[in-house]
Amino acid sequence: MSFGNIFDGGGSGADSAKQSAEALNKDTPGAGDVSEAVRKMESERDPWLVRQTAHGAFDVMGFLNPLFQKFHDASADQRQVSEDPASTSAMASSTLKAAGPPKVSIGEDDMPKLEDLSKLMATRRSFALITTGLGTSEGLAVDPSQNTAYVADRGGQKLSAVKIATGAQRVVASSLGDIGDVKLDRKGKAYTTDYGARLLAVDLSTGTSSTVASVPGAYGLALDGAGKAYVVSHSEGKLVAVDLQNGQKTTVATGLPVGVSAVALDGKGKAYVGQRDHGGNLYEVSLADGAKRLVTNLPGASTIRVELTGDGKAFTIDHLNGRLYEITLADGSQRVVASGLATCEGLALDTANGQIYVSNRETQLWQITQRDTQPMGGVGKVAA
Repeated sequence: MSFGNIFDGGGSGADSAKQSAEALNKDTPGAGDVSEAVRKMESERDPWLVRQTAHGAFDVMGFLNPLFQKFHDASADQRQVSEDPASTSAMASSTLKAAGPPKVSIGEDDMPKLEDLSKLMATRRSFALITTGLGTSEGLAVDPSQNTAYVADRGGQKLSAVKIATGAQRVVASSLGDIGDVKLDRKGKAYTTDYGARLLAVDLSTGTSSTVASVPGAYGLALDGAGKAYVVSHSEGKLVAVDLQNGQKTTVATGLPVGVSAVALDGKGKAYVGQRDHGGNLYEVSLADGAKRLVTNLPGASTIRVELTGDGKAFTIDHLNGRLYEITLADGSQRVVASGLATCEGLALDTANGQIYVSNRETQLWQITQRDTQPMGGVGKVAA
């Protein structure tokens, strides 16, 4: 049934009731000439009773007639509103001007209960401490297909595998030297750097390791997925490409500051190199000719690790202040999206599942939900 039919029916009913009231008013003795008819009846009956009855009846008839008229008018107005919503807006505007803006009052009964908030917070975690006891981590890689994180322990010269869902951990390989970073080839091998001038290949199934090439000051590491590793020399300020099959080295860029510590590849011919010490700079380097530009500077911080999101942004950790930064590569704009990460030294992204992983020297491995870093203020301070 349409709104028109509803309000037409209401209007018709009001008309019928109005006509009946008018007929009753016309045909009732005394309704037209109250004074004379009432006077006649009062002469034959108890004057007080008749007066009350007659006058009351006439009062009711006088009330019903305009009432049904108002109902008829209201029905017509309702139909107009259904067919012309603008009239409702005008009426609301007029009411607001007359009565003023609505006032909102919130009392204690309207406030959420603490137990309800606890339930909501328990189902939505921005971050989680996965496990502890991982040594002085300085490198981190994640294999989402195996739900496993690989944490490099510089102090213990070892590589540990951690099940993300449970926090269970085991040592995969040891005697890896002054380990600085780790990356996975997703083919059963991990590659690690040793500040003592080695790039190592680690068999994840057996734990054996072998030297691929000698790179003085080797620290930050990235794999291109096409058989090459890119290593930054912390002590010499260089970016070096290494062929993983034969260990052949090619210098990609020189003149980078001493203290560079991170490298990430965008897959489009550019590398992004972070500086751990003496400035906290982030550089963009062309793999074709070694040309570089300064993307941004983090005053009083560091860019010890860099990971790219694939949509023009990067994440970096500041190990000096325990913070996670988001950086826009086009203009270098930056913001802190998490703090409280202690002396963080390892960073890895699982962009497919929207997770960020951070490890630190305090033996901890953290998981941070990437979507919760997007609002202003990010996830705030993480706490165990």
